[in-house]
Amino acid sequence: MTSETLDGAVRGPGGADVIGDQLFFHGWVGTCPGQGSRWAYTADLGWANDYPVVRGSRVRYEAERGAVNHAVVRTGAVGASQGAVVAKLDYQDSWVDIQVFAPTSGEYTAHVAYAAGYGDAQHTVTVNGTSRFVLDYPAHGWDNWKQVRASVNLTRGWNTIRFQHHNRWAELDHVEIA
Repeated sequence: MTSETLDGAVRGPGGADVIGDQLFFHGWVGTCPGQGSRWAYTADLGWANDYPVVRGSRVRYEAERGAVNHAVVRTGAVGASQGAVVAKLDYQDSWVDIQVFAPTSGEYTAHVAYAAGYGDAQHTVTVNGTSRFVLDYPAHGWDNWKQVRASVNLTRGWNTIRFQHHNRWAELDHVEIA
């Protein structure tokens, strides 16, 4: 990767350079080791969808782009990211599989955007078909998008996170992995 990969993606007084697996932002404070240029922040890089990402930043995955079973994609969802969500995850066999990328194996935080309007709801969450837990969604009303967090262990590369109906009803907007 070179700094050309970041053209147009970095805003600031001095741009950015990639040296090895580190990203250097220029124009603020400090010097780039061995390079003498100024930088503000150094971060390890990973990849998601063929784009460089800074580890620790959030990468968003839209639920409606996942594989949906016995549920529907609802468009025109007021306030939802890109206006669409996975809805009617109402049955025992209702689920959505969302593919997420991890630059390295380890524990990540999934920030799950949802709406629940008829009381608190729950989904059973499965990661790569093995680890399983129940995720709680406190009721805040339909089209009132909130986020809950969950710790997930991901392997390096692509992973599948399944959200399956467990109790009551919730719609999914997106998942951000950090």
